[in-house]
Amino acid sequence: MKRIFIIIISMVSAITYGQEQVFFTEGTDNTFYDQGIVDVANLGDVVFDHVAPPCCPEYDDKLPCSTIANNGATSLRFHYIPSATANGRWKATVFRNDWADIDVTANNYLSFYLYSTTALSKDLLPKIGLRVRRTDNDAEEDTEFFNIAAYNVDVPANTWVRVGLPLSVITEGVPAATYNFTKVKAVVFSQNDNDAVERTLYIDDIQTTTEVANGILDAYGSGVLVMPNPVQSVAEIVIPSELLDTDILITVSSATGSEVYRNQISGQQRLPIDMSSFADGLYFIRLSNGTESIVKKVIKR
Repeated sequence: MKRIFIIIISMVSAITYGQEQVFFTEGTDNTFYDQGIVDVANLGDVVFDHVAPPCCPEYDDKLPCSTIANNGATSLRFHYIPSATANGRWKATVFRNDWADIDVTANNYLSFYLYSTTALSKDLLPKIGLRVRRTDNDAEEDTEFFNIAAYNVDVPANTWVRVGLPLSVITEGVPAATYNFTKVKAVVFSQNDNDAVERTLYIDDIQTTTEVANGILDAYGSGVLVMPNPVQSVAEIVIPSELLDTDILITVSSATGSEVYRNQISGQQRLPIDMSSFADGLYFIRLSNGTESIVKKVIKR
């Protein structure tokens, strides 16, 4: 089966997996994943399939599995119908199969593979957060959930697609002193639609990675400058001369994933971006030539 790789990376695009940290790769069996938990209590009018282990019918909150898989024998199956009245939401938490904490601070990208039985707009991709231990009392808590449309593209039907986002979107998008990202418990998916449309998604190979790459943007990406940084009004992007013959799409997204700027350039060494009307905070400036991408961070004050 043909696979489309969608790669939006902090500094690179063509990938070699480095120190990957796996949250999910195989189900407990072909029908369920014991460490995948559906928040059944808060579904309200939302339909979201959940199952019980064969041994224990009282634990009827497990994520179902399927033999439609990107890699290996199984994937997670998200079959749901959101409520048109917004009465309830679905949330699915995916722990490692040993329930262990993970230190994600050495990695920079969170990714998974997704297969949808119908074409799926990037704006309808599930929101993403992390289950993390708090710094003050070591209790487990979900971060806020982030839209990931700005880091991905529309998903075609019946095709495995790599989906993800820079980890900094989460780690720098929440209160700095609240969470200990050396103790991440799980990746958490949350509903991002209220259109009452039935959907089936299969999710596989959830992991964090250190991205290592090569390509023209990687080779000359360090020469891309954003200044001043922090910025109060106008940020200027400076493109190295080696990239002037390249068509580059430049987008700016907020820490929550909302795209606030888009422009295609070629042969232009300096590009001013008026950020005076943007809310204060962290923004991600993404440069893409269609096959690879780099992301620069800028603070608006």
